[in-house]
Amino acid sequence: MKKNKFVIVGAGSSYTPAIVAVLLARRDDLKLQEIALYDIDADRVARTGRFCELYAREHAQGVQVSYTTEIETAFRGADFLFVQIRPGCNQQREQDEKIPLRHGILGQETCGLGGFSFALRCIPAILEIVGKAQEICPDAWILNYSNPEAMISEAIYRTYPHAKALCICDMPISQEETIADFLGIPHKDLTFKYFGLNHFGWFTNIYDKEGRDLLPALRERVLSDPSVRLVNAEAEEKHDNYWGEMYAHAIEGFRAYPEFFPLVYLSYYYFHNEMVAHMDPGYTRANYVLDVREKVVFDDCERCIAAGTTKDSAVHAGVHGNYIVDIANAIINNTHERFIINTMNRGAIGNFNHDAVVEVPCYVSAGEIEPVSVGYIPQFHKSLMEAQKGYEKLAVEAALTGSYQKALQAVLLNRTVPSYAVGKAVLDELMEANQGYWPALK
Repeated sequence: MKKNKFVIVGAGSSYTPAIVAVLLARRDDLKLQEIALYDIDADRVARTGRFCELYAREHAQGVQVSYTTEIETAFRGADFLFVQIRPGCNQQREQDEKIPLRHGILGQETCGLGGFSFALRCIPAILEIVGKAQEICPDAWILNYSNPEAMISEAIYRTYPHAKALCICDMPISQEETIADFLGIPHKDLTFKYFGLNHFGWFTNIYDKEGRDLLPALRERVLSDPSVRLVNAEAEEKHDNYWGEMYAHAIEGFRAYPEFFPLVYLSYYYFHNEMVAHMDPGYTRANYVLDVREKVVFDDCERCIAAGTTKDSAVHAGVHGNYIVDIANAIINNTHERFIINTMNRGAIGNFNHDAVVEVPCYVSAGEIEPVSVGYIPQFHKSLMEAQKGYEKLAVEAALTGSYQKALQAVLLNRTVPSYAVGKAVLDELMEANQGYWPALK
């Protein structure tokens, strides 16, 4: 029986221990033999790597776990690459968020010009990784989790059209599960119809097992009851309130444009000024991740390494780890399951650019990815997507060609940018802050 080697690229991430925990828990289904953790940062990958080695010895004897900074060593013999890189780490993310906010526009890691800045750092690195994979392990499946997914997917599918690459995001399924909990129905008993771009999409229908569409009743409830919240206060208190607030904004977006239920990130475009007004330009999401999430995970890793056991570790599986492993399982076991994936349109959305990457449900099996036909979409949503896609394509052009003019054109197409003067000022400051990370723009 064929045994599989999984490689986590960008394994110094705080998400790595939880992904490894899911892989090990499902080792029989995945026919798992080996996990290799790869990162260019020796200190970060040593920390997560030593923890994961220890975790594997205690939870899944027989599965080899190793870590390395040598890409050839990691990729040799790989069957799956899970890619989750962040060039510049969260320290550069902080600059992405704070520089736009100083000019009164959105600072966020995937949306607005923060996402643009992240894309110019990430695209060259991602393409180098995919290129190396084509040399060393050309038959491996590449499942990319790296943000900003919308522009990364455009770059990958354009540069390496024949690579076995899937670009995925856990936000749609996270929102699906949140809606399912709100409705009091198991997620597995619901089918969500969806279309859009990454972090820029809409749920059009929610079908139960009997084929009844539950979205109209949800819409009526939201429109008639101003107190509706997707996430209750008790659940919000278990974590920071960021996602509780984001889901509250999603409800506001549904109330404002009630035809379809928006993905939470659309709030940054629907209510740009209102959301910026409530952001702290001195302490952004990147600061929270550095001060809380990374500290909690990495402190736990170091404590367990020092103790020589992971028995009381706080590592637990979540949507992020489960989703990427579910997709790998569908490929390995040919299950033909349905997932929302970023893929070339090729007619899935009938009245949208056929050579654009879109985010739609797809059936995943061992041999192919089959997008679900969405049909024609309304003018409002199509027009929003066309402007966003124009921005994304120009951003990719800037990353690939080093054209300052393409970068400036991309910036001015982004809906969060109010004027040439603001857009150019932010672009120039981001370019200065990203010397050594961005391609040289000329």
